[in-house]
Amino acid sequence: MKHLSQDQDKNSTAAGNPGTGQAEGSNPASLIRDLNIIGSIKESADYPTDNPTATAEPAPAENQTPTRVGSADRPRTPSPNPAPSLDTVTQPDRTSTELPANLKECIKESYDAIAPVYNQWTLLHQARRMHYTTRLLDFLRADRRHKDGVDYRRGEEKEENKEEEAMKRLPDSAGEGLDLINLNLNGMRALEVGCGTGVPVLEILLAKEMDTIGVDISATQIALAQAHFPTQTATGQAVWEQKDMMDLGYPPGEFDVIIGLYSLIHLPREEQTIFLNRAHRWLKAGGMLMINFPREELQGDVMEHWLGQDKGWMFWSSWGEEKMMQIIEDLEGMEVLLREVTETDAADPAFVWVVARKNRVEGAEGPADGTARREGAAESPGSKIE
Repeated sequence: MKHLSQDQDKNSTAAGNPGTGQAEGSNPASLIRDLNIIGSIKESADYPTDNPTATAEPAPAENQTPTRVGSADRPRTPSPNPAPSLDTVTQPDRTSTELPANLKECIKESYDAIAPVYNQWTLLHQARRMHYTTRLLDFLRADRRHKDGVDYRRGEEKEENKEEEAMKRLPDSAGEGLDLINLNLNGMRALEVGCGTGVPVLEILLAKEMDTIGVDISATQIALAQAHFPTQTATGQAVWEQKDMMDLGYPPGEFDVIIGLYSLIHLPREEQTIFLNRAHRWLKAGGMLMINFPREELQGDVMEHWLGQDKGWMFWSSWGEEKMMQIIEDLEGMEVLLREVTETDAADPAFVWVVARKNRVEGAEGPADGTARREGAAESPGSKIE
């Protein structure tokens, strides 16, 4: 398995270019580029002016609900459960316990109940979501621009200058991203699991003319997403589904992009493996997978009152970095383009961010459930498919 980007230089202070393990979230030049690109979305996207954007506003004062962008004149009303400060978020101690039989229903009820607080708190993550979505656009643009040399959608590759052409497909450096502002991805389809309100990830892809499907277990979040993007919803450019991601089913080769940020971690670990195999099947040749997950292994952690909320019961699990990467790399034709770690901060433990491309393997036809693995690859943890 060829890695174009690995977590091998986390202590470097140089600007993070694609192809290194340096997370760029704190790099000023990179952040300015991302904000310029995202800034063009507000003008091109078709949604109400009071729609939340990917740029967080200051946290509201205590006992006041958050005010959305564009609603400065709207009076604020007291909230019985004030949102936590974006500066300091104190979490209750984690506890491990026997999981309820209705695990998914518990997660759904919690996200429905704490949606206003969660949506305010998750503004802490918006810069990173924006940054890595921009990195994904980099790879999509680079593949399109250099498809004359290597076309993964047709499975054809020129014999000469393979290495040179592969290097050309790498995204531009952090200071060169002007092509992304005018990038049009019309005709491409994206799926995001755990989409929440659709902001900022699907907001960005919709602005680039992608057709999207957003899936979330929370009915409250799906209703907010539909309200945020009424025109795209009405025209069918944006489709929203309130479902457990394990209940999804799509034909093989349905999507150009599949995204799961801060969402696979709510599945038991065995289900994470199953979902990744299914996502591999749903991707087109040349399609890209972008996910994140905790660096450390979590067999199953529970918080009874996440974000200080009485109804904030929540569950997380993770295979950890090495085992999760093994699962991804063992999928037939998957090439890891980006693998970076963002270190622990006020919002998160250390998370691994991955972008991988499904390259066509000539003559290889996997089983219907998409569980094909590289010849000779060891069985991944929890790889039994139901």
